[in-house]
Amino acid sequence: MRTLMTTVAAGAASLALVACGGGGGDSGGPAPGPAPMPTPQTAVPDSAITSSDAFVGYLNTRPTGDETGDALTLPAAEPFTSETEEPYAI
Repeated sequence: MRTLMTTVAAGAASLALVACGGGGGDSGGPAPGPAPMPTPQTAVPDSAITSSDAFVGYLNTRPTGDETGDALTLPAAEPFTSETEEPYAI
């Protein structure tokens, strides 16, 4: 009889501990999903051909050593040209 009471008491204590666990309240909704993958850039932006400085600045932001990427297309607008500016080292 004593082992039965001990077993019942242990079971009741276990249930009491399980019932008290967790319960931090509402988390505010479902967890956010994974971040969307950025779409690869396939064209030079129009703002990059407005001046030589803008184009060189754009080229300096492009990653180097990427031999698996696609070639970029140029905008249909006429690129900026200057007869007085010195050439830039890229």
